[in-house]
Amino acid sequence: MAKEIPAPVFEARNISKSFDGNQILEIDHIVFEKGKIYCLYGSNGSGKTTLFEVLMNIQKPDSGKILFKGKESFPHLDDFCELRKKATLIQQSPLLFDTTVEKNVDYGLRLRKFPKAERKERVDKCLSFVGLEGFHKHKARELSGGEAQRVAIARALSIDPEVIFLDEFSANIDSRYREKIEKIIRDINENFQTTIIFTTHYMDQAYRLSDNVIHLYQGKIVTSEVKNIFHGIFNKQDNEIFFSNEKIKVSVKDAKEGAGNILIPVTAITISKEPLVSSMRNCIKGKVSQITDNNNSIMLKVLAGELFEASITKKSFNEMELGPGTQVCLNFKSTAVEIL
Repeated sequence: MAKEIPAPVFEARNISKSFDGNQILEIDHIVFEKGKIYCLYGSNGSGKTTLFEVLMNIQKPDSGKILFKGKESFPHLDDFCELRKKATLIQQSPLLFDTTVEKNVDYGLRLRKFPKAERKERVDKCLSFVGLEGFHKHKARELSGGEAQRVAIARALSIDPEVIFLDEFSANIDSRYREKIEKIIRDINENFQTTIIFTTHYMDQAYRLSDNVIHLYQGKIVTSEVKNIFHGIFNKQDNEIFFSNEKIKVSVKDAKEGAGNILIPVTAITISKEPLVSSMRNCIKGKVSQITDNNNSIMLKVLAGELFEASITKKSFNEMELGPGTQVCLNFKSTAVEIL
């Protein structure tokens, strides 16, 4: 007998959300599996926080369907109560009550009418888990930013959630506390198989901490890092579609004529000193303007009409003897260009 595959913790289909006529979210399909760590990565205004709040039913989408553990939480709200019991959101600046740390962590347990002895045991364990033993009687609003964030995590953990949302958890704390909280997140995931979904502005943190990075751009999911995004016009010429603006012209696939945006993935670009004889339809000439060593690779910024970013291996970088001002070619396929 085939083993039954459990439903995803969250699944969203055809979700749209607008404010004052501006499209904030347009998600065709997104899935969050049990026991994994996900990162939603994107700039301010990309829709990260709105997606959090839509999944948590804090905001209602204009259209679409959201499922929590296989049951609809929107539009029918069949599973709304279980959703609120099993998923919790920790804001960037968590709201702590003007009382002790102990009472803050105990709050959700009291609401759920847990027996006093069990509440005390859970509070002790959760504070210990986040490294705040002995902080029971401290005033919550007198804590540092990193300590306050850990109290919020302990409070969330006390109710044994299946999903924890963390919105920019490390934005207001220094690197010392950031490392501690990253370890706590990993430990929660490993010890309790809790699904963690977080947002961040730190690209290194996104890839270091998560199993899957989901890139958002203007409310849409894109398949690669949000770089090399350009605005222009799509036109058809001799049965081929081109994207162009005043600075670049790029061959693309399957785009409608008119204004729009493209994204050229960093990893889709091949750097050469001369045009390549290959199936790559695009070859744009430019000059290296900046070089960044990323340990395992070299990130180049190349001024080629627009400012491009591209990744190259250290071996290729050294063999081509690249430096600031070196003339290079940016080569990439039409099929690699994403239409946004």
